Amino acid sequence: MRSILCALMLFCATPSFAAANPAIDFMNDLAQEVIEQGIQGTTSNEQREDFIREKFTKVLDLKSIGQFVLGTYWKKADEVQRRAFLDAFTELMTKTWSDRFGLYTGQQVVFSGTRNAQQKNQLYVDSSIAGNPPVEIIWRIRPKDKGYVIIDIVIEDVSMAMSYRSEYTTFLQQHQGNLQVLIDELKNKAENFKYSEKK
Repeated sequence: MRSILCALMLFCATPSFAAANPAIDFMNDLAQEVIEQGIQGTTSNEQREDFIREKFTKVLDLKSIGQFVLGTYWKKADEVQRRAFLDAFTELMTKTWSDRFGLYTGQQVVFSGTRNAQQKNQLYVDSSIAGNPPVEIIWRIRPKDKGYVIIDIVIEDVSMAMSYRSEYTTFLQQHQGNLQVLIDELKNKAENFKYSEKK
């Protein structure tokens, strides 16, 4: 879907910002690291996957995202099922984002400021991708240790976490709430993932 693709492109964009701000510094440093190490520093799909897989565990609050994405199904699942879902979900995201990174063409992103989110101890980082018209993106982050972790990305008022939740809820409703069927579906998509060819 377009919102997810925009988010992936944003992670690959050349960072730019006007004023010092810890949250913006975090996003800028992340974007720069992805470009230098995840894109320019890798020569194969497998190398990009390894970099992104490691990076995801550090910069994404995977447990919070997974819990939100599954909603009531998370509450019904045991720890083994939750772990299996997070592993399958992360692996598919890793391949999807790695594919987008491989198509990097130097888009520029501008981080313009931060705002308090509705949830306690969370921030919105405002940004946009240059274009006609520009694409507005909001990153929802929260403090962790001495830095931040990403909880959601909102592209043109569409939440990526909400998109996943809607997709997976519909799937589970169609399969009698059987979480294992969803896990198997995510695994199958990851195992049979086809990388895009550069034009």
